[in-house]
Amino acid sequence: MDYIKNWLSNCKKDDLFNIRFIILWFMVSIYPLAVIPHPLYISFFNGTVVPPGYFYLPRYVILAFIAIIALIILIKDRVPVNHSVFIPLIFFIIFIIISSFNAPVQITAWVGSPYRYTGASTYFFCIILFILASTCSAEKTEKLLRSMLITGAVVSILALLQYFNINLVPHTATGKALISYGTMPHPNFLGTYTSFLLPASVLFFMRTQKKLFLILSILIYIGLLVSLCRGTWLASLAGILIIAFYIRKKQDHKRNFFFVLLIFTAIIMVLLPLRESTLLNRIFSISGEVAKGVNMNHQAGTYRLFIWEHVIRLLPHFWAFGVGPDSLIYAMLKTPINEIADKAHNIYLEIAVTMGVFALASYLAFLSFFLKKWKNEIGLTLFAMIAVYLIQGFSNIDVVPIMPLFWIALGLSLASRKETAPIKPLI
Repeated sequence: MDYIKNWLSNCKKDDLFNIRFIILWFMVSIYPLAVIPHPLYISFFNGTVVPPGYFYLPRYVILAFIAIIALIILIKDRVPVNHSVFIPLIFFIIFIIISSFNAPVQITAWVGSPYRYTGASTYFFCIILFILASTCSAEKTEKLLRSMLITGAVVSILALLQYFNINLVPHTATGKALISYGTMPHPNFLGTYTSFLLPASVLFFMRTQKKLFLILSILIYIGLLVSLCRGTWLASLAGILIIAFYIRKKQDHKRNFFFVLLIFTAIIMVLLPLRESTLLNRIFSISGEVAKGVNMNHQAGTYRLFIWEHVIRLLPHFWAFGVGPDSLIYAMLKTPINEIADKAHNIYLEIAVTMGVFALASYLAFLSFFLKKWKNEIGLTLFAMIAVYLIQGFSNIDVVPIMPLFWIALGLSLASRKETAPIKPLI
């Protein structure tokens, strides 16, 4: 009882009952776990009926509800938006709106397709959370990142169990053949999630030398491995290289860094022969996929090369404002195995073809701010997380279960940068 009283007292002292913090904590800690089986069938274009989605619709509804509450708080508190980074962001919003009004099916552009829910509204909800996160103090930022890592470890444990055919997370009928997905809709998105978190867990361990963060690093790394997503493996390698660059002149961190690498190597060796060498076969397939890409084989990257080629052909026709957010499905692009490609499988190409090159230019200008040199270790942590997410985006997509976490990280990064470039308030 005394422990609970002390904990509540410390939370009150640290202002952790602040509604802004509670909203962000919920999004990084509870939101990634929200898998809600439901019987809702949603009508789509041409009378098509989409079966229940346990991962997309529930989280879209939660995101909308939380973002509306956050917006009310921001307006009530008159939070200033007076940093130069908001200039390209406002242009990005404007081009999203123009693209949405020009879209062939308005409901899809604003809400998103029932398969994805990454329409204009999803971006707006994420931007609201970005602004909210940008008001965080350094202490709250660190607490949010710790909570994010703990949830990531829980998701990774569920994924590891799935890898050995123990599934505690229900999936729709279309996903029964998937191996490890944790609480994400697909293993690729599990890879995105865990690769995004891994640099933070490793840096926290190096900085604090606490066993908790070593355990979290191990679990998140295992989640990344069992996702079997090669693109996110390569992106996570970039995160490791960023950390290696950072510690090259820090002798006190080198020992911990190499210790982590040694443990990661041992984990791979243990997992390689298990489950009929599934992981080993996946690793060996990387060279084959590279060869397919060099030879311009359409099967490269599970038909990603085919999709990219045909999406690029659409650009001359929709270069200005795109086909509409989340509306690529109306192009009826089919792969050689007769599957409709509703996403470009490249975040940047997706924005270009669905919202236009002006939106893409604004988005890249906005992101460039967060790729500048960091000022402290929390800044480095967020830089590495953001960089990994952007790198994996060359072969993956934005999805509603992970997008808000990325935008919150952007907001925390903005908050962590001590220098500001104030301008006349825009909002």
